[in-house]
Amino acid sequence: MSSGKKPGDETLRVPPGMTPKKPSPSAPSAPSLRPIDAPPTDSFVGRAGSGLHALGNSPSGPQKALTGEAAPEVSQGAWRERVFTPRAVMSKDEIVSTLESSLRVVLGTANHARVAFEELRRGWLPTLRQALEQGGGDGLDAWLSQLLKPPGRTGLDPLVPTLVADFARLRAAKDLAAFEEEALKVVETVRRVLAFEKPRKLSFKVLERELEGKLEIDELFLVAVSDDGELSRRLKEIGATMESLRDQLKKRPGKQPDGMYSNFVRLKAEVRVLDAELRRRGTKGG
Repeated sequence: MSSGKKPGDETLRVPPGMTPKKPSPSAPSAPSLRPIDAPPTDSFVGRAGSGLHALGNSPSGPQKALTGEAAPEVSQGAWRERVFTPRAVMSKDEIVSTLESSLRVVLGTANHARVAFEELRRGWLPTLRQALEQGGGDGLDAWLSQLLKPPGRTGLDPLVPTLVADFARLRAAKDLAAFEEEALKVVETVRRVLAFEKPRKLSFKVLERELEGKLEIDELFLVAVSDDGELSRRLKEIGATMESLRDQLKKRPGKQPDGMYSNFVRLKAEVRVLDAELRRRGTKGG
């Protein structure tokens, strides 16, 4: 069993709402994002390891250095795809304290609840991924089964659905005071679940079976907490990128364009999830 990615798979994306911003002089600079075999309109395809959602590049500052193995708390499945990219491991206390510190940073700079939401979501994603890995249980399986094989099933572990509901209230906050109140509820949700003596590790069974591990945990979570407009815009962007990749593949018969083909297959998996989520919400007909 290999770790990391398949040969030729150089894809790594910045999820919806994660367009990189210019770093401040005091903040650690994030690696540049350069498209691979895709038009510049797709800001979600870049060099492996360059995504802003990779640990060490969050707005709250650098975290632990990446290790050479998958985090030990993650259930080890049969597939070793994007979901198993090596990453740092945080303790339960570090997860909670990092969420709190990121919130303080955002509240100290944002002048509007909507701005605060975008900044905090970006800053929280790497940390929330680790919380989900350590305490998500069957939440991801249940969500994906409801999307891809409706009606699916109801999960036993509360972290994923509770965070999705918490984020909906956080997005709806009208002012910074209400925003802070809702953000603290998110932190408390994570604290409560991770406080269990043995929280259930995140299961990847449905992700492996239906999507072959092509998408990252934080990408999937971001789909769940994005609004309809963000999901629809992402679908349109992917459509243009896939058409470009398809044309390039047709012009290279007999060759082995692994990078382009991997990008195409990954984007196809993302389209399936985005389309299914919009249909579940009743915002897409057909």
